[in-house]
Amino acid sequence: MKKIFMLSLAALVFAPAVYAQQPAQSSELAKFAPPMIPHPIAAYIPITPEKNVCVMCHIPGEPGMKVAKGSPTPLPPSHVSDGKVNPNRYECLLCHAEVLPQK
Repeated sequence: MKKIFMLSLAALVFAPAVYAQQPAQSSELAKFAPPMIPHPIAAYIPITPEKNVCVMCHIPGEPGMKVAKGSPTPLPPSHVSDGKVNPNRYECLLCHAEVLPQK
């Protein structure tokens, strides 16, 4: 039992270091990752249920909706309920991260 526990503990300690060296964009898992935010977001923070500036551009989309290149990504149906942002999905930054400029 101790060997299994130590092996599991070692996996928890060393696995993040391995994954940190392999960004999601370069792996097969990238297609399952939430999209990155390609613009500055400082002016939009904090995001609250009452104030979510993101939805000014990122409107709810329809299934199969086509988006022109350079247009804002519509909210997927999983983020919308009754025509409004799902209360469990209003905080965009829990899943989506801003792409920071390279130095």
